[in-house]
Amino acid sequence: MPDFSPILTIAARDAREALRDRFLLIATLALAAAAITSLATGSLALHTDVATYMAAKDTLIALGKSASAIASPEFWPLKLLRGTVEQLEIMGAVIALVAGYRAAVSERGRQTLALILTRPLRRWQVLAAKLLGGFFLAATAAGAVTIAAAILLELTSGVGLMLSDLGRLTVGWAAAVLYLSGIYTVGFALSLWLRSASAGLVYAFALWMLMVLVAPQIGDTMDPDNQVAGGVFAALSVPKAEQDRIKAGFATYETIRNDIEISSPTKHFERFTFAVLGIKDTYTGKPLGPILTEKSGDALFLILFAFGLGAIVLLVPINPDRLTKEN
Repeated sequence: MPDFSPILTIAARDAREALRDRFLLIATLALAAAAITSLATGSLALHTDVATYMAAKDTLIALGKSASAIASPEFWPLKLLRGTVEQLEIMGAVIALVAGYRAAVSERGRQTLALILTRPLRRWQVLAAKLLGGFFLAATAAGAVTIAAAILLELTSGVGLMLSDLGRLTVGWAAAVLYLSGIYTVGFALSLWLRSASAGLVYAFALWMLMVLVAPQIGDTMDPDNQVAGGVFAALSVPKAEQDRIKAGFATYETIRNDIEISSPTKHFERFTFAVLGIKDTYTGKPLGPILTEKSGDALFLILFAFGLGAIVLLVPINPDRLTKEN
């Protein structure tokens, strides 16, 4: 039976070093600040709406009237997390890429890993430890952003978070960990496989642009329903039957557009989290169980993206010097 203790030891060491890395620490704090800033405005606006409703309700009661005269609105604080998710998609992916690159080159020119490799330790164990360290880092960064967002919502929105909301946040956090871990693996793998680690980072950023920016943007731009607030059909009051008839005439176009979108792990992460958190109106107030069932394809893609790439890294042969010597 393989001994996993060296893997955990190296992974824990890598995670600690990454958390002490000034660049990664500052970048993660910047990510948290951007996420909180995007959330603060909406949270305060929601607080104002809640206060306005409560004031109107108290006024009716003071006048001796029933509070039911005013329809009780439903407030959905998790919908305010759209900006937070988008920050994780873009800024979080950049940080993960750089962290993967730094993990691949951190040992070059140093003798720490060369000393470890003198022990009865297989190369796949070293690589697995590096990937596991990235997983720990992604979990910590995503967890910090998620906890900060939850505290801000609880304190400023005027709507207390329920246990079900915390469950949705936990599922969203898990999706973010898978997404960021996959991006980390891309940066790590390319920096390790190519002769020049810096060239690997350049290629990783090229892939980042395709995955995070280009493919999702093309898909959104090709969708006419995204060009009008609320959708073209809603703006024109087109009946549902007529919508289906129109869509049937553009089935090939829609297939191509959707295929471009689903080639991006970012889009799968966005679709999954927007549904789980109720950010997309279609899923607002819907129970979590049916959402997870409907979005199981997006969840499976994220799992394969993170662990499938990790398996490829472990299986592809590499020159040991790539782990211990500078380029």
